[in-house]
Amino acid sequence: MTYTRTPIGSATPFVLASVKAHMRVDAFDDDTAIQGMASAAAIEIEGYCDLALVNQTITTTTDAWPGQAIALPVGPVAPDTVATVSVVEADGTTTTVTDGFWLEGGRYPVLRFTTTPGARLRIVYAAGYGATAAAIPADLSLAIMDQALRYYDRRGDDDAPQGLCVSAARICARYRRVKA
Repeated sequence: MTYTRTPIGSATPFVLASVKAHMRVDAFDDDTAIQGMASAAAIEIEGYCDLALVNQTITTTTDAWPGQAIALPVGPVAPDTVATVSVVEADGTTTTVTDGFWLEGGRYPVLRFTTTPGARLRIVYAAGYGATAAAIPADLSLAIMDQALRYYDRRGDDDAPQGLCVSAARICARYRRVKA
């Protein structure tokens, strides 16, 4: 299964002033760099947890007919979200499926079928905690700030350990789906 993310709005999943305060940076000289580091931290956390922090459109394509239920790759999904489902033909054309399925929202969204399209599918749905950084759970906001702080403190340090910092990894572990 492959998927792409498309932002629905232009909001960032962090507030620059909060990130700077967390870093104890008062000057404005590094604002562009800090914004880039916070963006990179948010992207890393989204990828690690399979989350959409701020609202995004997720477009996923299955490799083959997946069966009666499809665990969608990115959450959370609001309970009233409607998915668009299309059958992907061998030549790449698509045919919209109008009924015979429903979307179970939540942190780990699932698309369930009552009928069997029996082919590759393209599924488009909206995921995210909300339209702005204020909607993101406080602990995930802290994980973004801690990871951005690590990037800031370790600028140019090639010998530093890679991956999420310990504090961000512990927070993200609560949101990460166990994969089979």
